[in-house]
Amino acid sequence: MHIVVLAKVVPDYEVPSSDFELVGGRAHERYTRMIGLYDENAIELGVQMKEKIGAALTLVSYGTADDIPVLRKGIAMGAEQLIIVLGNSNDPFIIASNLRLAIEKLGDVDLVLSGRQSADMDRGVVHSILAEMLNLPFIPQVSDVKVENGVYKLNQIVETGSRTLQISGKSVLSITSVPENVPRIPAVRAIFAAKKKSVEKIEEINAVAMGVEEISMEIPQIESVCELLPIEDMDDTVSLLLQKLREGRYL
Repeated sequence: MHIVVLAKVVPDYEVPSSDFELVGGRAHERYTRMIGLYDENAIELGVQMKEKIGAALTLVSYGTADDIPVLRKGIAMGAEQLIIVLGNSNDPFIIASNLRLAIEKLGDVDLVLSGRQSADMDRGVVHSILAEMLNLPFIPQVSDVKVENGVYKLNQIVETGSRTLQISGKSVLSITSVPENVPRIPAVRAIFAAKKKSVEKIEEINAVAMGVEEISMEIPQIESVCELLPIEDMDDTVSLLLQKLREGRYL
């Protein structure tokens, strides 16, 4: 069995909003680069499946050569090889087309796992576009995958809880975060070994964009207002506080 996990390198998603800065419509280069949070959940699930059933595990990404040192964390976590398609487009169709190129070059891939959405743009569309391009079923919001007699049993998170699905063929799954797939911390030895691992680089192909033009990218302006209440009479203060909470529809 061969599992492919898709991963994207993004700016530090834990930067406080007060410190966040855009340059040219994108996060400033001074921020630490890391693998997207949901992508790490997908890697962790892939590694767990590899350990349970002996599957081959390949990490595939679309980005620049500068992303390679960051992506090596996926190898340290347990992926066996890393393939990166070199490009810098932000268009989902172009990205999906180039990911398809890498996956088809691998040959017989049984399962494609991806984080449910990127940690920078939050679009959550590349995996479904890729599934369409590969002519495979797409199942979102998956938290766990078990393999029994060649059949995949999936746990899918839904609005009212979770449900169990079953699929017998190849598919593309978007992985959501649950306690069971929290990314492991790689061992020091694995981190050093990952640095020596060769990486396959593929030049991107020309692809048709999705036809949506980005006009601007802005940081929302959040205005903070603080009002101090009198404390001489606590009964009046409590009543005033409740009144203001109701006026603001917080209660």
